[in-house]
Amino acid sequence: MDLDVLHRAVEEACRMGASYADVRLEEAEGVNVTVRKGSVEAASVSRRMGVGVRVLVEGAWGFSSTEVVDEASLLEAVRNAVKMAKASSPARRRRVRLAEAKVYRDRVRARVAEDPADVDPGEKVRLVLELDKLACSYGDVIRDVSIRYMDGRDRRVFVSSEGAEVEVEYVRTYLTAYVAAGEAGVISPAYESVGGVRGFEVMRGDEAREAVKTAAERAVRVLKARAPKGGLSTVVLDNKLLALIVHEAFGHCAEADMVLTGDVLTGKLGQQVASELVTIVDDPLPEYANGWTPYDDEGVKARRVTIVERGVLREYMQSRETAAELGMEPTGNARAQNYSYAPLVRMRNTYMLPGDWRPEEIIEETKKGFYLKGAMGGQADANGDFMFTVQEAWRIEGGELGEAYRGVTVSGNALEVLKSVDAVGRDLKIGFPGMCGKVQMVPVDGGGPHIRCRIIVGGGR
Repeated sequence: MDLDVLHRAVEEACRMGASYADVRLEEAEGVNVTVRKGSVEAASVSRRMGVGVRVLVEGAWGFSSTEVVDEASLLEAVRNAVKMAKASSPARRRRVRLAEAKVYRDRVRARVAEDPADVDPGEKVRLVLELDKLACSYGDVIRDVSIRYMDGRDRRVFVSSEGAEVEVEYVRTYLTAYVAAGEAGVISPAYESVGGVRGFEVMRGDEAREAVKTAAERAVRVLKARAPKGGLSTVVLDNKLLALIVHEAFGHCAEADMVLTGDVLTGKLGQQVASELVTIVDDPLPEYANGWTPYDDEGVKARRVTIVERGVLREYMQSRETAAELGMEPTGNARAQNYSYAPLVRMRNTYMLPGDWRPEEIIEETKKGFYLKGAMGGQADANGDFMFTVQEAWRIEGGELGEAYRGVTVSGNALEVLKSVDAVGRDLKIGFPGMCGKVQMVPVDGGGPHIRCRIIVGGGR
């Protein structure tokens, strides 16, 4: 679609009474291959195209989208969005305002070594089958294997009535490996993922094979372990488990729309919410990370948000609307799943900055506790309370790793856990790609170093 058509659409919205309007055009395509224990369960190529229209009329939002990409359909979407805004305006408790944001005209494209679109789909299926075979080769104890490959190109064009014209083209490639071992009624699952804003080079080297091997070896190794006795404990968390806690239990609470509804971080700017060793950021970079966001879906140039600095809460992640409500600045965190959704405040790449400790040194200096590694998901709420499943655990006695455990969970309150941090490693790792599902699914990433803290350790099955 000619960009002039998009500009005419926002002009029409303003002619109909909108004080602000934006249009988002999206063209996306991708490949999905799923293999389960030698059988190809899914092999598909998908394409998506459409336009979303958002208007601000009489202090209320109206939104409409269409998958028919022509001028007539776009103008009909504009009319529908204006009608929705006018209908909802009388019922709004407060009028929507937008914080000022610099207007950009820019084009940005992801840089990858090998475009997955240039690779024959048959080769993708063959490589996934090979990785599935590798996982199954770990013996009769392997009960289930699911290897999933996904790639995609997503071109997004943003045009606003303020004159913005921003085009961003994303390329992403992922591989996920789920392996479950079983014996004597015990099931031991393991999961690994690799990828992000990267090309098919993810599959060419050893990285994908190592992820599958790691998952399979862990599933088999943990099978013989037993569950620990639970309780509040000193623990050393690895990069991946820390990333999950920072994202799920803390990061969502720093999203300004959540702050406005009232969560554990509401009204705490400038207050100590963590140990002075803790600094947490939400970053549009690095470029390879899954949440790479040069511009958000409001055309705002994204910047690093320092959420916590040396333990003090400094910033929230913002959209233009939340920034105006809180008297702050937009941060480039307004993101939408695709053209058919209006943007929400979302994280990008959220992680804790490194400290001075060597990871081995943290364990060596721990007299008694647990070393916890990896995560299999869990849950968290707006109070910062959480419970997550750990992939591997070992007891620490006198600075050395001892007995291994399985079925381990961790729980607690994010602020209490972060306040208890007394050692932060120098081994920052970013690269745990995932999809975050706060109403809409958006790609995110996270990371951090090893840390030592206090947390409730529970024994599972």
